[in-house]
Amino acid sequence: MPKRKWNDEKIKQTLKQLPSIKDERNPEFIYHTIQMKKKSVRRTRVSMPILATVCTMILLFIISQSFFDNNESYDSESKVADNSAIMKAKISDEAEKNDIQNFDFANQQAEMASSSLAPTAIYQEDVGNYEVLTYPIPDENIQVIVPVSILVENPNHLSKFDLYVQNVNKMIGVNKQLSNYFPISPELFTYHLSDNNIEVDTKQELTNFGSHSEGFFNTLVQQQLQTIGAKKMVFYTDGKLGVKLGNRKETTIEFKPLEKRAYFLLEDDESMQRPLYVPWEKPYDTIENAFDAMEDDIETHGLTASIPNTIDIDKVSEDEKKGQLIVHLSNESKMEEDQKTLYAIESILLTAKDFKYSTVKFENTKVEAVGEFQLTKELAVPVAANRVDIKE
Repeated sequence: MPKRKWNDEKIKQTLKQLPSIKDERNPEFIYHTIQMKKKSVRRTRVSMPILATVCTMILLFIISQSFFDNNESYDSESKVADNSAIMKAKISDEAEKNDIQNFDFANQQAEMASSSLAPTAIYQEDVGNYEVLTYPIPDENIQVIVPVSILVENPNHLSKFDLYVQNVNKMIGVNKQLSNYFPISPELFTYHLSDNNIEVDTKQELTNFGSHSEGFFNTLVQQQLQTIGAKKMVFYTDGKLGVKLGNRKETTIEFKPLEKRAYFLLEDDESMQRPLYVPWEKPYDTIENAFDAMEDDIETHGLTASIPNTIDIDKVSEDEKKGQLIVHLSNESKMEEDQKTLYAIESILLTAKDFKYSTVKFENTKVEAVGEFQLTKELAVPVAANRVDIKE
C-alpha cells in the first residue's frame, strides 16, 4: 500500500472533518487549574534536591550503620569466640574435675566393695610390732560373751597384765552390738598380779551375776586369763577370800584353755554393723560336730548360723604334719563372692584355731577367691577374733 504524503493543507482538511469539541468550563476555573499545575511542577522541582539530600543522608546513615554493625559484629564475634574459648576451658576443667571425682568415687566404691569383703579377725601379718589384747564383753542383752580384739603399741614395754588394765576402759562402747557393762573391770575390782595369779578384790556383792550360767562367767574369766597369760584368778571381798556372785560363791578359777568351740554370728540389723563372731561356751567333741552345729541358729541366745545352706561340707580330713585341716565341699555346695560366704570362711578358720589347727585348705570350692581369701591356697587361721580400732 503506498504511503500518504502529508502536507499542511492536507492536515488542515483532515482536522476540519473531525467533530467539534467545546469546553464548557468557566475561564476562571481553567486559569486556576493551570496555575495550580504550575505550582505543583515548581514544588516538585524545588523538593527534588531536598529529597535527594535526605536520601543521601539516609544512605550514608545506612552505610555507616552497616559499618558500625560490622565492627560490632566483629567485636561480638570476637567476644563470642573468646567466650567460647573460656566456656570450652571451663567445660574442659569441669570435665576433668568430673573425671577426677568419678575416679575418686570409683575408688571409694572399690574400696567399699573391697572393705565389705575384708576379714574382721586379726591375722599374723597384721600384728607386726603391736600387742594383741582380747577382751570378753557381753552382748547388749547380756546373754553371750563376745571376744573383742585390739592391736596396741607398747613403747614402755609394759607387762601383758599392765597393758591389759591400761586399755580396758577404752573398750567400753566400741560396738553398738555390745553392752556398756564390763563385769570384770577396774571400776568394780582392784587388780593385782602376784606369782602369775590375778588377785581381784571387790567391796560389793555382785548380785547381777545371779541369772547367768556358770559357763557365762567362766568364759569371761578364762578369756582374761588367756590374754594376760595368767594361771588363775583369785577373788576377794574386802580382803577376805571369796566373792558372792548372786546365788553362788567363787574363790578361785583355774585357767583352762578355751578350745574346741564353734563360732556363730551375732547380728544386729538396726546397728548396720558387721556381725561379730561368738564362740559357743560349751566345747564340742569333734570338729565335724562343731561344723554341723554352726549350720543352725541358737535362738535362745540370739546367735545365727555361721555356715549358710549354700555351703555343704562333705567331709573333713587333716594333715597332722602340717597341722592342717582339709575341708572338702560337696558338688551341691555353692561358694559365692559375697559376705555370707566370707563370714562362713572366717568362722570355719576361727573354729579350726580352737581345734588347734594352724591352716585350713578348702577343696571343691568352684571359686578361686572370696575377698582376700585365696581359696586355691591354704589359709592361716586367725590370731584373734573381732578386731576393732580404738581411739588413743
